Amino acid sequence: MPRRKKMNTKISCGIDFGTSNSTCAIFNGSSVELVPLDNENPVLPSALFFAQDGQTFFGREATSAYIDGEEGRLLRGLKSILGTSLMAERTVVSKRSRTFENILSIYIANLKNKAERFLRNDLQNIVMGRPVHFHDKNPDADNKSEAVLRKIAKKVGFKQVHFQYEPIAAAYAHEKKVTRESVALVVDLGGGTSDFTVIRLSPERSMKQNRKDDILATAGIRVGGTNFDKCLSLSSFMPYLGLGSQYHTDFDKSKVLAMPLKIYHNLSDWPLIHQAQSASSIRETKALLRTSIEPDKIQKLLELQENKLGHALLQIVEKSKIELTSAEEHAANLSSLYLNLTVNTYRDTFLKSIQTLINKIDNCLDECVTQSGCRHSDIDLVILTGGSSELPVINNMVREKFPNAQISKDDKFGSVGRGLAYNASQIKF
Repeated sequence: MPRRKKMNTKISCGIDFGTSNSTCAIFNGSSVELVPLDNENPVLPSALFFAQDGQTFFGREATSAYIDGEEGRLLRGLKSILGTSLMAERTVVSKRSRTFENILSIYIANLKNKAERFLRNDLQNIVMGRPVHFHDKNPDADNKSEAVLRKIAKKVGFKQVHFQYEPIAAAYAHEKKVTRESVALVVDLGGGTSDFTVIRLSPERSMKQNRKDDILATAGIRVGGTNFDKCLSLSSFMPYLGLGSQYHTDFDKSKVLAMPLKIYHNLSDWPLIHQAQSASSIRETKALLRTSIEPDKIQKLLELQENKLGHALLQIVEKSKIELTSAEEHAANLSSLYLNLTVNTYRDTFLKSIQTLINKIDNCLDECVTQSGCRHSDIDLVILTGGSSELPVINNMVREKFPNAQISKDDKFGSVGRGLAYNASQIKF
């Protein structure tokens, strides 16, 4: 990673710890810069790989180590377990039992260490991004999630920790390009949540320390890119592994039951893949294989579990989702998973599988605009950020709802981090 001369000026820092990706940005008194976290790349996938030999890898190096077949444990999508019962559980990585809080601390500490190495300066104060709601209609889980993140940030060495809603941070980043007064709507579709803000932006307002009166409404929902991955996995990939097939009962061969859903849902959910590959889950699949009506499919499922290839499969699903943003269909070859199988995915099928989630996003967006006291026609600017904002169905929705608005899609992965750094510069720590 490149280094710079040690800074003597006050450094304001923002960290966007995301479900799928993370960034860190600094404001040095005159400009904001994203810190290169993954070699030269400022966007670090939120992934860790704990190798059996004790090494820990982050981001792309983590997924590469896993794909290359190194012995160990890959973890992704950890932000989504904040505020859930999983946070109290322990899991085995590198032959050690760790809490998920400890694992999250390792990841956040890595962000801090890389930023400090780049700056050649200690970072003591931080503004961290957070979704409007970590959990839908659950204030207690929301409070617990923020409290855990605050605890982790202080544990890794930050002295003072402030939080800012991620869509508000994205608005602050975009405001540097605004030349006149605008009523802006931020549509931030991340890996784990979708968040919205209606805010007044202008060059003059950007100089204010207190922006409370400029923020007209915020709203959010626990729907994001990982949910879309799960829908595509269940609708297009898991049927090839036996989802929807049947098996005979041991006691009555004339009676058939549908394959249990849990194994397929776990294999399609980033934080739960390890449960699908546990010894008990493998034993269950072996038992089902004996009386399965379609044993070839269940055998493929078993091989995937035994070889611990669940993350590799979901990465292929994720890639298919991305391909379907620009193509009507995509052929996903599973030969890298030692499966003689090609799964054909189609945009229409994918859209049908996520329609309920899209409706939730649609309703939450409308709710945010209504709460702001604005009409849809009052919105001058729509700022699209987050990886899932690439979906054509989202772009079409925005254009239809806000025909008078300028649509901005700049810096989809870095805007929240940049805005957090700007916000940090206005706080008196």
